Amino acid sequence: MKRVEICQSMKSFMASLIDRKDFAGAIKYFESHQKELESIGGSQAGEVIHLASKAYASAAHLPVALKVARTAQHMIVEEGDCLLLAEIFLTIGVILRDMSEFKEAEKAFRDAESIFRRNDSLQGQGKALNELAGLFFRQTDYGNSLDALMDAIEIARKLGDTKKLAYMTGNIGRIQTFTGDFEEAVKNLRINIELSERSGEKYEVLKAYLSLGYVLMLKADYEEAEKALNDAYTRIVLTSDTRHEVIYLTYLGELRYRVGNLEESGEILRKAQALAHEISPGSTLEGRVLRHLAELSLSLNELRNAERYCASSWVMMERGKNKVELGALCKIRAMIAEARKRGREGRELYVRAINLLSDSKVRFEKADALAAAGKSELFSLRQRLTYLFRAEEIYAHYRLFRKQREIERVIDELDCQRLRQSDNTVPESCSSDDDFDYHTTCPEIIQFKNQLPLISRSDLPILLMGETGVGKDHLARYYQKMVRPNGPFVAINCASLPETLLESELFGYQKGAFTGADKNKQGLLVAANGGVLFLDEIGDMPLDLQTKLLGVLESRRLIPLGSTTSVELDIKIVAATNRKLEDMVESGGFRRDLYYRLSGVSFEIPPLRERKEDIPVLLNLFMKRCGLLEEDESLPAELVRQFIEHDWPGNVRELCNKVKRLEVMALMVAEGDLVELARSVFGGEMPDSNDSLFDRVEEFEKKIILEALLAAQGNKSEAARMLGVHEATVRTKLKRYGLSSGRYN
Repeated sequence: MKRVEICQSMKSFMASLIDRKDFAGAIKYFESHQKELESIGGSQAGEVIHLASKAYASAAHLPVALKVARTAQHMIVEEGDCLLLAEIFLTIGVILRDMSEFKEAEKAFRDAESIFRRNDSLQGQGKALNELAGLFFRQTDYGNSLDALMDAIEIARKLGDTKKLAYMTGNIGRIQTFTGDFEEAVKNLRINIELSERSGEKYEVLKAYLSLGYVLMLKADYEEAEKALNDAYTRIVLTSDTRHEVIYLTYLGELRYRVGNLEESGEILRKAQALAHEISPGSTLEGRVLRHLAELSLSLNELRNAERYCASSWVMMERGKNKVELGALCKIRAMIAEARKRGREGRELYVRAINLLSDSKVRFEKADALAAAGKSELFSLRQRLTYLFRAEEIYAHYRLFRKQREIERVIDELDCQRLRQSDNTVPESCSSDDDFDYHTTCPEIIQFKNQLPLISRSDLPILLMGETGVGKDHLARYYQKMVRPNGPFVAINCASLPETLLESELFGYQKGAFTGADKNKQGLLVAANGGVLFLDEIGDMPLDLQTKLLGVLESRRLIPLGSTTSVELDIKIVAATNRKLEDMVESGGFRRDLYYRLSGVSFEIPPLRERKEDIPVLLNLFMKRCGLLEEDESLPAELVRQFIEHDWPGNVRELCNKVKRLEVMALMVAEGDLVELARSVFGGEMPDSNDSLFDRVEEFEKKIILEALLAAQGNKSEAARMLGVHEATVRTKLKRYGLSSGRYN
């Protein structure tokens, strides 16, 4: 038999074994004919050896796979830039990628793409670009990943390849998830599902549903997230895909953790870890599960387990060079060190976590690390506020409003604590006798305020609508001070608690009503008797509780869980939402009868950008409260201009926190530089069109130097280390910009 025919026969047999996923059989067959193939040489033998390298790679024998693929490469290379050589480079790139040799993998993929391009193979070019995009994605280099994908999409359009378009649209959605563009991510993943279902790509649909569930979970849309994950699971069962079952269980465990069901979260995550260890021990797949188990153990104060899980995950993630996971693990390690009273180690780990996550470009993970550092007592109050301000900005940017509100509450608490420490007086904004007037010059709001005494004569609830941060809670407090000044003001955020906890918080229960009910609990409805109950984010209240609330509103009576005695209620109800309740009624997400009951008296507070005449009023008020402006002092015109030109997506709350941030940073600024510092506080978010590039760079530079100094407690050497520059550079910049580095404590 001729050599060509021998190689063709071997190739057909090897390909059939690989198609049947009999990789062990393919390897055994190759090894029995290896010497013969090497003696034949040339492209025909190289093709068979290339198949063997794929079999080794599929069987996870990566070093051998690489050696065999290089043998095939050397056999083919003499024939020039042929398509087979490009395919071999693709295989080499995949093997190197799985060995975490990312630079060498990138080189192999680029070599493949060049050869395909020189051979006018659009299909091959698209494959190579897809592999490059995936490689960059693994390294959290989302910019380069997106660039490669956009080039690949252009090729897929030229080829009219719907399957490839679906696949790449899904990958774009995944990149957008990690860069925080959640709305676009959801849109692209849904397109991915639609196109993949149309073309019968069941596996791609499965992956898309998993990714969709994850991004919806990040958005805190937990109900829809679970639906998407369940859709993925039905497909996982049909395909018996264990790897994606691990991913599904990891996401589901995280979801249970987020809604407060810690026991179920632990059961799910342990199952995920056992499966991951079975199919891919020591991989990043197992490492991610271990990271979540570490976080769960920390929440349960099981420090030894947390340390064990964290250490195992660290080894796996370090091997995979995953900066996102390493940064998240650093945050957990910092929290463990703090719990163990190892202060210095904890501080270093918090800073390391923030730096790693800054490099990764996954900003919502960075915000979580900043938030954790801001809540930590290992740092000074000013350092903590600096971290929290930065976290708040990121959450606001990505519209993660639940987390943003949580951070704002912590900022308020710390700000009051700091001001008490500074002069031993209770500031007006923290006082129980605070002025709850709703300061405004907006005619619509003034008109509604004037109607409140009349509204209070009825039992009608009030529904306040408007964007996050417009001051719905403040207007509710103003109402309480006006109509029931001696009664309680009780507030609850319906979005911040899982359904079971929300029910017990609102309605209360009797001892023995359920497992764990070891004493009577007075619900918030009863606690608000004689005053005002504020139900924030009413649109997030589960449907079952909506029914129960409607009954209470109509009867004005309440029977706590486990009790047979009703309690008569005398309360004023104020509900608030930033959602469109009419749309939720139409889609079945909100009860129609409850909506009509609540919306008898409703008012939508205009966003701050639509009532900019209020900005000088509020700026003057907040600056005087913080001591940045004397009682008889006027606002600098340039400062007012800067605040008016900002768009204020976070509304009044954002303005208040900008002033607090300005106050903290002003402690480092030389006299007379408050206006200049305000530019740094905005951080280039609203660049003046008249400013040169040089001016804008200077503003940004001042901002990051000030924040580094705050984080380093005024230590210039430490600040320089954080910024990656020499200490002399920091000193020169401080002098140039007229900044002081004192007064940090």
